[in-house]
Amino acid sequence: MGLEFKVVGDNILVTLEGDIDDFEVRAIRDDVDRLIEKYHMKSMTFDMKNVTFVDSTGLGFLLGRYKKLRAKRAELLLKNVPPQADKVFRTSGIYSFVPIID
Repeated sequence: MGLEFKVVGDNILVTLEGDIDDFEVRAIRDDVDRLIEKYHMKSMTFDMKNVTFVDSTGLGFLLGRYKKLRAKRAELLLKNVPPQADKVFRTSGIYSFVPIID
């Protein structure tokens, strides 16, 4: 999985690439958590345009980042969610508290 980030005003844009599964989440969790701790932000956006697969571990990763951001009074946003991930997210109900943006 690839991970890039860019600070855009009060938002951190995190571009994810590849699979978001158990193996890959272990590789990026600490990096994303360091970003959350390092920067004061109003929101963090996960751009998922290059994500090829999301499983329950990937969903758990997103929920964990949602909780960390909420504790800092920041919002988690999703962008460019691919169809396979969209199916997982709709089934889980995550869209009821994590919005998709354009």
